[in-house]
Amino acid sequence: MDFQAPQLLLLLLVLPILVWEYRRRIAKATSSAYVLFPDPKQFTSLPRSAWKRHLGAGLYLLALALGVVALARPQASVLMPDNLAGVVLTIDISLSMRATDIEPSRLDAAKTAAQTFVKVLPPGAKVALVSFAGYASTVVPLTADHARVLEQIESLELARRTAIGEGLRESLSQFPLDEAGKPLGPSTVVLLSDGRNNWGVEPLEVVEEAKAMGVVVHTIGLGRRQSEEDWTSNNWMAFDEETLRAIAEATGGEYYAAESAQALMDAYRKLGKAVGWKPTRTEVSGLLTFLAGLTLASSLVVSNLRRKVV
Repeated sequence: MDFQAPQLLLLLLVLPILVWEYRRRIAKATSSAYVLFPDPKQFTSLPRSAWKRHLGAGLYLLALALGVVALARPQASVLMPDNLAGVVLTIDISLSMRATDIEPSRLDAAKTAAQTFVKVLPPGAKVALVSFAGYASTVVPLTADHARVLEQIESLELARRTAIGEGLRESLSQFPLDEAGKPLGPSTVVLLSDGRNNWGVEPLEVVEEAKAMGVVVHTIGLGRRQSEEDWTSNNWMAFDEETLRAIAEATGGEYYAAESAQALMDAYRKLGKAVGWKPTRTEVSGLLTFLAGLTLASSLVVSNLRRKVV
């Protein structure tokens, strides 16, 4: 947080003086203390150990502090929807996605988690859906119609082979480019795979295209990690963690290993809260003024209640 008028914060130095004066007048139990605080004389009739006798005065001081900070016109960084942002959900639909090591199946878990991702995106964010097996296809081009994307995620069906590179290249084609070949806004690909590339272009070749465009690629490896011996005997059960990690690191993205439905859900939920938003500096003096008024009102209420008790 920073301030447009930081010099006004010097007024906070007055607060210790008020505290000192309050304590001095409470000790003397003089009626003049009312000038500084709401009816402090009432507190003198209570035991000195009762913290409640100082509650009204404490709230009063807090209200003054909040008021001074509000006068300094504080600014804070808050996340706001970025209507220029675009994100492509890229999902592996190879036959290995029917495996049930992730319940109820890898594909079903991926569908549920991907839908959760779309639901937490800001309303104006544009989303596309790309699926890949032996070839890649655009299921839904970039759109702000999130309901359509949710519907199409549910309709994904399995196919043969795994072409991660083709899926990534198809995803990059979704972003409109300017004359310099750069996307018009912040662009992100979230690519999920549970296998190894066995068809089409090599994924790491396409990574260079993503880097040149400035597209961030987050990757998710779905399935339980297995030994090399397990992968050799049943190669459709293992995902290529090394390649997925390299894709993410090269483009400034994050890699997530999802060995359970919950881990997959957590990964998508975390990404959904980071994609499609932009930090924006905004003045929050209005909020602090409201809190100062609320605190001041509370101090008066507490003082009146204490007066009735006394």
